[in-house]
Amino acid sequence: MDTIEEITLSKIGAILTKDTIFKVSNNSVWERILSTSGQSKLFDLYQNKLRPFYYNGTWENPDPEYSGCYSAINQILKTVYLNSPSLEELYLLFESIIKEFEIRLILSEKYMENTYYSYSSDREITKMLEELSNEDALELILANAKKDFLDLHKSLQILNLDLVIENGELCLKPFTLQGANELERKGSTILDWLKVKNPKVANLYVEALENYINGKVISCISNCRNIILGICEDDKDDDTKWLKGLQKISTDTYIQNVNVPKNIIDNTANKSLGIKNVEFKFARFKLVYYLYSLASDLGPHATEGPMLDGVLYTENTTMADALWILRMTEDFLLWYKQTRSLEVEVQFDF
Repeated sequence: MDTIEEITLSKIGAILTKDTIFKVSNNSVWERILSTSGQSKLFDLYQNKLRPFYYNGTWENPDPEYSGCYSAINQILKTVYLNSPSLEELYLLFESIIKEFEIRLILSEKYMENTYYSYSSDREITKMLEELSNEDALELILANAKKDFLDLHKSLQILNLDLVIENGELCLKPFTLQGANELERKGSTILDWLKVKNPKVANLYVEALENYINGKVISCISNCRNIILGICEDDKDDDTKWLKGLQKISTDTYIQNVNVPKNIIDNTANKSLGIKNVEFKFARFKLVYYLYSLASDLGPHATEGPMLDGVLYTENTTMADALWILRMTEDFLLWYKQTRSLEVEVQFDF
């Protein structure tokens, strides 16, 4: 099975070649993109598949190798991703692609029809966006963008890349500073490790990412909740005994002396241990528990809530919530993986 990153790249390739938000107006577009991102050799390799026009932009390319660009773009994206030690080269490639975007093509037909800018050039739209703050300009774009652009936005975030507006123009930036100077993606490392150590959780992780890409907010967050339970599944007999499993993997000082892990949550653990005048915080245990609680409340229990004066107050779970919880869950998985590695190192440290 392809990794979630490879699946995401294929989806991005499909979006770029649908001709809805990104149009190749002449044969030099992909040559310019690949050359300015340091991938000119890939253009040499695929150039017959990247030239949509046969003569002066009038006739469609009759070359038997040309198939609407998708197969070539898909291969190029995956080649750059798989052959690079980090996401830096892929970032440069996407940066060059984004520079070729025309904002008027991103915006929905309905929005364009209802504004003064419906017959304007991209430069005039840029002037309009320049009058807004970068945040307000991006909010306007996302609120009025075509679905393909929103799907592209979500897919890039899976790759730790994000779209922003700066000085009225669309730009690409790292979504977070994962990997510092090298834009490393930790997701693949986690997934490869989980496939060996815990295939069930690996499947849940893939589902969480796919649900996020497909805009299934509740399902994504519910997957994250189940990932946490899955890591602690040795003791997951009910909603409280899984805490024993969380206690076992926690590295908090003195935590293994606690007989009832639920006491950590209700802040009676120190008292049950007979400890006075000092206090153990058990901070790691609590953080994972509260992440689980957050994922429960905004995931499978999002439709539940208090009833006041006949009105049911439920949570409005958003894509921002899903991405937030997904990334915290990834961080939990990375921490768990690293603590297991440290145990092995200590075991063989003679």
